[in-house]
Amino acid sequence: MRWFTLALIVTLALLAGASQRAPAAGEFNASAPALPADRECVVSPEVERAATRGLEFLAKTQKPDGSWADNQYGNVPGVVGLAVMAFLAHGEVPDEGRYGQAIRKAVDFIIKQQQANGLLSGGGSPMYSHGFATLALAEVYGVIDDPRVGPALKKAVGLIVTSQNRQGGWRYDVSSQDSDTTVSGAQMMALRAAANAGIEVPLDTIKRGVAYFKSTYCAGGGFGYTGADGPSPARAGIGMLILCLSGEYRSAEVKATADWISNNAGMGRDSYVYYASYYCSQAMYQAGGSYWRAWNNAQTPAVIAAQQSDGSWSNGSCGTTCDTAMALLSIEINYNLLPIYQR
Repeated sequence: MRWFTLALIVTLALLAGASQRAPAAGEFNASAPALPADRECVVSPEVERAATRGLEFLAKTQKPDGSWADNQYGNVPGVVGLAVMAFLAHGEVPDEGRYGQAIRKAVDFIIKQQQANGLLSGGGSPMYSHGFATLALAEVYGVIDDPRVGPALKKAVGLIVTSQNRQGGWRYDVSSQDSDTTVSGAQMMALRAAANAGIEVPLDTIKRGVAYFKSTYCAGGGFGYTGADGPSPARAGIGMLILCLSGEYRSAEVKATADWISNNAGMGRDSYVYYASYYCSQAMYQAGGSYWRAWNNAQTPAVIAAQQSDGSWSNGSCGTTCDTAMALLSIEINYNLLPIYQR
């Protein structure tokens, strides 16, 4: 079987889209945003203050082994990976500056947790953890001097590819034969980031993953959990983001879901507040134009307002470390630095 990188797939899709007619004023066109990214993303003093306070909280609560002092999920590789990305999204790099050692220790922790089959997990719902941890390794791969990262990333990607089931998705365990959009979204994000980093990803894996997400699309916008069983803000963001990152910018599903998120998502509209914000912010950034500006103007101040006095975020749903990392990542899109954020 021939192998392709997902980066090539996305490039070809964008080139194909660029050859079409120019959109009318106000028409949805995620692949050609109305404004340059540096004008769509605003690092206000409030964003910088909140980001700095959040990173300070993460740095202070990190344990010597690189995990976090959070009894809920602080020692789960996927959550440690989200914290790594929160530092990277602010422009921090391993071994340099105030947070360089925090990143280094966290990456070391993730790699040491990898099992013989490539799994990056240390608890329940292993594929959830694996997806986010793989994503973090892919994002740090090009900026860290550590010969272990590349092999660990390749093994992790290999596990995602081989564990994709007949439905085209993934669920909690490596051997699961059913799928859901939340776990599948983490794997598809990891594959996109790995391809960006130069790791080969089979074309068939991506095509089957996209087909699975389309099978869960809900009429009128959004995506279900295990099928077209009703949308939620978090799943709407996940499904829309995966389709955009896989080259489906102009699909009817993406347009309808961008409208659905505009009308149905935001702070307080999902029990997993910061999880939903993490995905919806990325999805709406991919949508660009008025979709992103309206979302950013409303959601970013709302997330900042929910920050606690110690610099953390938490509503008890995902644990303080996870909530803090996801809240940071949702507002740090404004720095436009992580490769996975790029259009």
